Amino acid sequence: MNTVTPARGDTHGPDVPDGEGLSDPGGGASGPGNSGALPACRAVRLVAGREINSRMRTRSFVLSTLGLLLGLGVYALVILLAEDGPARVGVEREVAAMRPVLAAVAEKTGGDFEFVTVDDDRADRMLRDGDLTAVLGGPDGRLTLSVEREVDENLLGVVRATVAEERTTRELERAGVDPVEFRERVASSTVEVHALEPSQTSAAEQFALVLFSTGLLYFFFVFYGITLAQGVVEEKSSRVVELLLSTIRPWQLLAGKLIGVAVAGLTQLVLLGSAAVALAQGTGALTLPTAVGGSLVTMGVWFLLGFFLFAALLAAAAARVSRQEDLQGVVQPVMLLITMPFVLGIALLSKDAHDPLIEWLSLVPPLSPILMPARMLLGIAPAWQVALSLVLAVAALVGMTRVAGRMYAGSVLRSGSRVPLAEALRMR
Repeated sequence: MNTVTPARGDTHGPDVPDGEGLSDPGGGASGPGNSGALPACRAVRLVAGREINSRMRTRSFVLSTLGLLLGLGVYALVILLAEDGPARVGVEREVAAMRPVLAAVAEKTGGDFEFVTVDDDRADRMLRDGDLTAVLGGPDGRLTLSVEREVDENLLGVVRATVAEERTTRELERAGVDPVEFRERVASSTVEVHALEPSQTSAAEQFALVLFSTGLLYFFFVFYGITLAQGVVEEKSSRVVELLLSTIRPWQLLAGKLIGVAVAGLTQLVLLGSAAVALAQGTGALTLPTAVGGSLVTMGVWFLLGFFLFAALLAAAAARVSRQEDLQGVVQPVMLLITMPFVLGIALLSKDAHDPLIEWLSLVPPLSPILMPARMLLGIAPAWQVALSLVLAVAALVGMTRVAGRMYAGSVLRSGSRVPLAEALRMR
């Protein structure tokens, strides 16, 4: 049978700094009948401060933050070192007149090549030594592109386009047509592309943005949510919670713990997100939205909404058990709620970010805290959808927090076996 046993002797667990700041400031006796002696705001603030100090000053928090930042730094270094510059292509002297045309065609097509003139007798040796990617030579009309193993398709396209342009110029001159005037007339006939929803990023960049935004939020929701749940079980098993609830109410303890852990998580998220933006802009590896600062602020707001929603449920579920071994069984349904939007985001957003299904799913909590920030980072979320999703998320947060608070209050002081869900929700 689940019972409530008053704490005896030393009730301070390893996470609690001797109940600092949570005793009755008036010096009165503390007991179950004196619950809520502290003003609500002060009680929540003291619990939140205790959580912030106990988590952000730990070695694990500092090392994990430095490790994540170091990982981003190493990734940036790898990207910078991997940039070898333009590929050097040798052009033999007998066709050296083609170099300006080759360079112009490569610039139009986006090819990153540098064309240099080389002597015929040194070309093969420079190609074998890796000084050149390819060598273009041979008599006029019978050009040869020599490579060590296999040809770069982009380079081959540039050479073919150059040869075609040179041949066209000669044929126009032979026919008495001014090549410059002819090209101007051809260039005047263009096709203008009109996109209803223009995208500033490529498909690969969109996938990277989706993976970064959804993965980062998913990681922090899971990591700090489980950390909070483990802390609830630890305080319950060590009877620390009985000491705390002799002075404050259960909802005040839960609110303070949520705020404290959220501040720790948001601090780490801001540091990591800012470093990632600096990495993307510094290396040019990723094209970010124009208002990237606003996107980061919005991600912070969505993190708080999502964290409070998920972490409240995780803490309430954790309060139903008294051992760490039983924690996984009670938090698994909540973990599914966190994992589902992450999987949907990777599967649907990377396939078609404009799919109406993903648009409607991103409005509905608990999917919106992960899906909507990804759509906003891609720049495809209309303002009305963002506003609607925020309103629905706040409404869901209010309702789910009430349920979680009831579960927490009905379970946290009951030791022994797992508290049934129906009993945890029962009004007292």
